[in-house]
Amino acid sequence: MSASHDPLQEYVVGYPKLAAQIEILPELSMFRRFGALNAQNLLYMQAELAYLEKKLRERQQIDANDPSGKRSAYALNWFWLKGSENTDAGEQQALVLRIRQVLKEYSMLPNISKNDIIILIPTDETLIQQASILKYPKPSPWDLHHMQNYLQTSEMGSNALTGDDARIWGSVLDRDSQNPDLITLCPREKKDAFSAWAAESTIINLLRCGCARFMKPSRVHGVVGYQDGTIYRVTYWFTSILASLIPIASIAVLYRVQSMSARLGIIAGFNVLVSICLMALTGAKRAEVFAITAAFAAVQVVFVGSDRVKGA
Repeated sequence: MSASHDPLQEYVVGYPKLAAQIEILPELSMFRRFGALNAQNLLYMQAELAYLEKKLRERQQIDANDPSGKRSAYALNWFWLKGSENTDAGEQQALVLRIRQVLKEYSMLPNISKNDIIILIPTDETLIQQASILKYPKPSPWDLHHMQNYLQTSEMGSNALTGDDARIWGSVLDRDSQNPDLITLCPREKKDAFSAWAAESTIINLLRCGCARFMKPSRVHGVVGYQDGTIYRVTYWFTSILASLIPIASIAVLYRVQSMSARLGIIAGFNVLVSICLMALTGAKRAEVFAITAAFAAVQVVFVGSDRVKGA
């Protein structure tokens, strides 16, 4: 196998070199979402807001029933409530300001500008942030294993990371020891089951058969690698050709068979074949599978009906 070279020699081993590796391979942007800590933080702020809400309602009742001063006017005129700030009668205003501050941290609602740039309106920061984090997918096993392998390479050394975060991504000795709440910021494009299987199997077999010895290490990544884009193009052509052949094959078989019961069985068989191909070779949703299968069945039924009329 061709010797690899380190394209990141100028970076210090540890976080600097790992960050540089993530830069050239964004799929390695895997981090913990700290779901328990984020949920706990939200629970604390929710509890604080519930307490402050209760105290505010109590203070509003007390001030509304207080005949002295302007306290009874707080609920009727904001000017008097604002004027009580930093005074002996400013308990209600202090609660309002504290609630405003906690709400700002608790929830920040997103707004989209004309240039499609996300602007955060200061009202729901942590809540929306947590909702966004929960939408990130888990890293693929391929990328996770690549990260584990890279942390054990000679370029990173045996003790690249020595802190409490050293085992976040697992290790080559225990592939499944990573933290369960890992997310990826740059997930790979989701492919159909057939394309994903073909790409993974082809690359693994190419590496096992020793084909890598005839290739030079990548100037960017420093190791021998294969582009899965070529394999995806092959699977695309394969599925396209298959999609055009199945209807032709169906019509040809139906044309050769004269028995109506046999024709119905052939229609059912080709419908099952089309459904299986849609699920395995494409990313079609369930509703799309039903719609395409029904349309394909309708075409076959029309052909059988017209052929029967001609033969009558």
